[in-house]
Amino acid sequence: MQRIITLTTDFGYRDHYVGALKGKIYSNIIGCNLVDISHEIKKYNTEDAGFVIGAAFNKFPQGTIHIIAVDATVTEYTKALCVEYDGHYFITADNGIMSIILGEEEYEKAVYIKHDGMMKSNDIFVYCAYQLCEGRKLEEIGTPVEAIYSPSRLASNVSLQAHKITGKIIYEDSYGNLVTNIHRSDYDVVSGGREFIIRVKDYRINRINEYYADFKISDRATLKERAGELVALFNDVNLLTITLFYSKPDSHGGTPRQLMNFNLNDTVTIEFDPDTQY
Repeated sequence: MQRIITLTTDFGYRDHYVGALKGKIYSNIIGCNLVDISHEIKKYNTEDAGFVIGAAFNKFPQGTIHIIAVDATVTEYTKALCVEYDGHYFITADNGIMSIILGEEEYEKAVYIKHDGMMKSNDIFVYCAYQLCEGRKLEEIGTPVEAIYSPSRLASNVSLQAHKITGKIIYEDSYGNLVTNIHRSDYDVVSGGREFIIRVKDYRINRINEYYADFKISDRATLKERAGELVALFNDVNLLTITLFYSKPDSHGGTPRQLMNFNLNDTVTIEFDPDTQY
């Protein structure tokens, strides 16, 4: 069976970096199957990288190796890291990305990857992937890690109260959709079927769509008339998302960030009617 190796980087596609990394992998690991998750992570943005790989990795079979080369310069203080979690292997720098992927979960094993000190970051990552494909255990690949680096993160700041959930915008995707750190399970715990208002700055939303075009209408022309309407829904990884219906980041249609000045780290609240019985 081919070993799957995924790639997540901030390299972009203009330069040779993605091709060179793939060439190194194919030259050293025979019969692997490379899958691109993203090469358009914002430069050095570990928050975005953690969100993207965290949303994607569990769609792959167990045993998949995930190379994450974002802000990935390996130094004495930011070491090359390999983590085993939920049957997957993650190879990256110990720069906080893994703590974002894990959230409140614990990893099974983690090691700092052994290397000769002269290897560049990507060479270390490929070397680690090669050893995993050869069947070596983590204990043979590196030295055990007592605790991975865990910076203060936006995604950890969720407050659940009896009548209110408070979270933040943590990610903007290429469609201009703004993803919050409020999980559907948080909403289910507090909601109790009550009426609510979602507040972002001076804007209000009083309904959560089941899907983007969930407007209870059947006429396509009428649906088009809803373009630009501010909506909320839980996305494919069950995080509350704020967007405009037919959001158009590259045209005059605009996005919530462009038109309403919603930005990363902005507070999002869901306020429930306290007079409604659970």
